[in-house]
Parts: sequence; C-alpha cells; structure tokens
Amino acid sequence: MNSGGFQTAVALFMLWAAASPVLAGSGRIVTVGSAVTEIVQALGLGDQLVAVDTSSRDLPGMEQKRDIGYVRTLGAEGVLSQSPDLVLASSEAGPPEVLQQIRAAGVEVVVLNSEHDLEQIDEKILEIARSTGRESEAAPLLGRFASDLEGLRNTVGALPSRPSVVFLHARGGNNLMAAGSGTAADAMIQASGGTNACAAFQGYKPLSAESFAAMKPDFVLVSESVLGSDDDLLKSVPGLAQTPAARNNHILRVEDAAFLGFGPRSAAAARAVATRFAGP
Repeated sequence: MNSGGFQTAVALFMLWAAASPVLAGSGRIVTVGSAVTEIVQALGLGDQLVAVDTSSRDLPGMEQKRDIGYVRTLGAEGVLSQSPDLVLASSEAGPPEVLQQIRAAGVEVVVLNSEHDLEQIDEKILEIARSTGRESEAAPLLGRFASDLEGLRNTVGALPSRPSVVFLHARGGNNLMAAGSGTAADAMIQASGGTNACAAFQGYKPLSAESFAAMKPDFVLVSESVLGSDDDLLKSVPGLAQTPAARNNHILRVEDAAFLGFGPRSAAAARAVATRFAGP
C-alpha cells in the first residue's frame, strides 16, 4: 500500500470503527499464530493475553503464557480451560470443528487472513484492532508498517539482479529441509528480491549434495530453528560448502516469527535480507 492508500485506509477504518460496535473490547484473549500474537502485543494487549499457540511462545514476553498447542492441531478443551472472552486465530488454525466447538461455548472467535502476502498485513492489523477496541493504537503501528514496506520496495527496486536463494528449515530432530514453492519462505524470498532455487517442488524436502551443486545458490537463508554455527552447518549439509553462497559468506540467519510469520515485522525482515542481497 502506498502512502496515499495508507492514509485513505486509516481514515476509512476510523469511520468504520466509530460507526460499529466493538466485538470484544476487553477481557481474556487467546491468540493462535505468531503474527496474530505479535499484533496483539503491539496494540498494547499483552497483559490480556492468557494463552498462545506453540509458535508464539518464542516471542519476547510470551514464554510464561499458557501453551494451547500447535496451530493446526488445537483442542477445544485446552482453549476453553483458559476462560477466554476472545480467540484471535490465523486462518491456518484448526481443525475447523474445534473452532466451531469454541464458538458453540459462547466465545467470540475471529479468524484472520494468513495468506503469504505482505500487502495484506495492514488489513490483519486493522481487523485485530477493531476486534479488540484498539483502533487508536492501530494508526502508529500501521504507519510503521507502511514505512517498512515502502523501504522494502525501494531496496528491492534498486537490486541489479535477483539472486538465487535456498531457504533451510529444521523439522523434528534438526532434520534440514529446503523450502519449495507454496511456502511462507518462498513468498518471502520473492518479496526480498530473490529467486527461490527450490521453486520446482512444493513444500519442504531434503536436498542432496547433487541438488546443491546443481542449484548453485547465491545465498542460503537459515531459519533460527537450525541449531549450531555456520561452520557446523557447512560440515553437516552435503554440498553446501561448494556453493557460491558458502564461498562468498552469503549464509544468512533469519528469525522465524519475523521472516516467516507475515506479521508487523515481516516487511522490515524482508528489507534486511534484500539489503544483504545488494551488498558485496
């Protein structure tokens, strides 16, 4: 959204907020999805958060919150045991029947769009602000995000070329997997001005030494879920040491919540990566 569009969106939002009743202006809040949790925190509602999903527990200040489980495998009993007044959930949350059980118990459930699109994050902020009665706190947050997004566009626009990128993520047991198309990492690689070297396959899969050699990535982005130092990584991932990324010291660590969460810090995280793409 450009600056003119941002100002128009905020003005329309304030008119809409003034004309409509607040869904749940206060009370006990449960969040599902790290981006949702970050927005709730940024709107000054951290003290009202009584429980979060597992992906949110790594966020600062969330370590002591009750854990209601993984975003796609929630249980109604675990959520309802926290006596929430409002559940704010990513559209990835489920199973659907669990959300329906929570609604049937009389709890307001708001499901937020979680598409892998930076251009839609401002809408997510607006809806959460509306649902929690924090309209006035939304304007500065939206302003910061709009500034970050504009900075990202400028940085990406100045790139001389789109580098080839591999994103590595750790699944159970620190098993390394590369991100293919249809993933949050793929969307963020593109938003940062890169080209996903693994776009030929869907989802996550391990890469062989031969695959790395064939792809010749200019950069390797490494999720914080991957344990160990860069030296450990070079020793443990077959073929990685022979890539242009390794030879040029282009192995970049990224924070999962910021880079993959599509929340208020995601545009800034993408710009930080784009800035490295532009460097030596």
